[in-house]
Amino acid sequence: MAPRGLCTLLCVAFLIGTLSGTSAQDVNHGKPREPPVGSLSKFNPTTMHYEPVNSDSRYTYYRIKINLNETFSDIFRPDPNEPHLMSAVISGDVFDNSTGIKVGTFDTSSISTVARDNKDMQYLATLAVELGPNGDDTIFIKAAFDRANFIAEPIDFDLAVVGGTGRYKGATGEAIHSGTSVTGPDNVYVAEVAVPRFKRF
Repeated sequence: MAPRGLCTLLCVAFLIGTLSGTSAQDVNHGKPREPPVGSLSKFNPTTMHYEPVNSDSRYTYYRIKINLNETFSDIFRPDPNEPHLMSAVISGDVFDNSTGIKVGTFDTSSISTVARDNKDMQYLATLAVELGPNGDDTIFIKAAFDRANFIAEPIDFDLAVVGGTGRYKGATGEAIHSGTSVTGPDNVYVAEVAVPRFKRF
């Protein structure tokens, strides 16, 4: 009985070790990777979609470079002469940076805090970048930044991709911004997006 008991114990230990190793491997390899360095998703004007730069068994990867051009804004300022909170909505058109083709629209809602008399600002926003032929492929971004005043270039700008719809369902990642204005023609956004490979309905 002893040899059989020892054999059973060893088999159980082996199974536990194997399952633990598999679980650890899934944790390590289940996370999204960054798209290949220097790669950019190309916009296909026929399909009105961005092409992925890479994929694996779990994720499809995009690196999308776009410009946002503001066409509408409405800002509520209780008192422009005093430190205050203000809210804003901004919308406009999205252009592919490489080709200049209009690829969609965007909408933003934000809360800004003008903390001091010199107009230093802290800003929190939700941005929806609506892409695809029907505007149904949307990337949602949460943004936080500081800037010296209303017109200066942001001092610190952090953007996280927090979700999406259509081709970008379940999207995760981050974006970077360069330019003198968040929604001016000279600005550029680059979004690195990992999309889980869901089974569709």
